[in-house]
Amino acid sequence: MSESLLVRPENRSPTTKQALTVLVIDNVPESRALLKAALRSINAVEEVREASTTTHIGELLARDNVDIVLIEQNLDSENVFELIKTIRNDPSTAKLKFVLMSSQLDTESRRKGIEAGILGYLSKPFDINSLERALKDSMGKVSTNVKETLNRVRKIEFFSDFTDLDLVRLLKICHTRKFAHGETIFSEGEKGDRLYVLIAGNVEIIKNRDGGSEILATLHPGECFGEMALVDQEPRSADARAEGAAMIIEVNDQILNDINDILALKLFRKIAILVTKKLRTYTSQHMDNP
Repeated sequence: MSESLLVRPENRSPTTKQALTVLVIDNVPESRALLKAALRSINAVEEVREASTTTHIGELLARDNVDIVLIEQNLDSENVFELIKTIRNDPSTAKLKFVLMSSQLDTESRRKGIEAGILGYLSKPFDINSLERALKDSMGKVSTNVKETLNRVRKIEFFSDFTDLDLVRLLKICHTRKFAHGETIFSEGEKGDRLYVLIAGNVEIIKNRDGGSEILATLHPGECFGEMALVDQEPRSADARAEGAAMIIEVNDQILNDINDILALKLFRKIAILVTKKLRTYTSQHMDNP
């Protein structure tokens, strides 16, 4: 579990470790019970609260000093996205973190979620690794300067076939994250459920060997990484770490699985070209150096 999950993001000393209080809002009792049990098995979680509706949510948040809210998308007669916007517009709860849960997470849900300030997403049914990742995502740092980010993305070869409309949609359904120097983007052995496109800064790909580590590659703006694990669903084979401040677009596998979306098809085509180029380069190098 990431160290960032052990510290509340506001009003805390950088060296202070404090476990999280999580509020689960779900109108299905069995679902709440499963979530509570899973959350209590995670070391970073200290307290788990529950509610079946968002009635009196302000009182719940104030009373329990909540860090993260796991909220079901399809609550009865609730517009969850508007509710979250309202909560985040209140200065007293503006920094509250959210995880959106649903058995039908699609690109439209993600677009609305990101516009509402949601960073973490949990598909049902879930496993413990997916739950941990959703919590970690909810605590992440996201770039909010869309115009600046769009200008950077336009210059990247990976997106050369995308229209401005495509790119605006992409930025609405994907996370654009900022990482500080030395911060881990993903670790060896993690589930490979997203592709990364580097749009600013550098990233080192690091392999741990016999108690030491080896830098396999240093990536620069415009390069993509993480696509192999996304394609074959195998665990990550190395660490990825920011070298200096870095800005990265994350493309989640759930976005790619929406085969009825033209944007997903364009992304799949780009990934296929990328993987093919890397395989040809690898083959050529090994034929020249048997």
